[in-house]
Amino acid sequence: MAIVQFTRFKTDKAEEMVQIARRAKKIFEKHGAEFLRLSRFHTGAWAGEWLVTTRYSSWEAYGKVQEAVANDKEFAQLQAEGMKIAELEGRNIAVGVDL
Repeated sequence: MAIVQFTRFKTDKAEEMVQIARRAKKIFEKHGAEFLRLSRFHTGAWAGEWLVTTRYSSWEAYGKVQEAVANDKEFAQLQAEGMKIAELEGRNIAVGVDL
């Protein structure tokens, strides 16, 4: 059962957003996330917003990564930089169903 976290951001600073996401990808994957991906909505109510998606193999893996990231000084600095250029619009967690 995969755990997937979706986080939406609003910013008009595309290049900076991509650079921050690249750095975040390294941090999250170093701590055990299966992946971190960045997308941009092109249609619908969230058109123009950015979507950061991270995936974890289980709730246990999710918890371990969240704890590690919360204690990572490099991530704290990166998050502060990100909040200067983007607004957090929403966060959701989806739990995969094994078929």
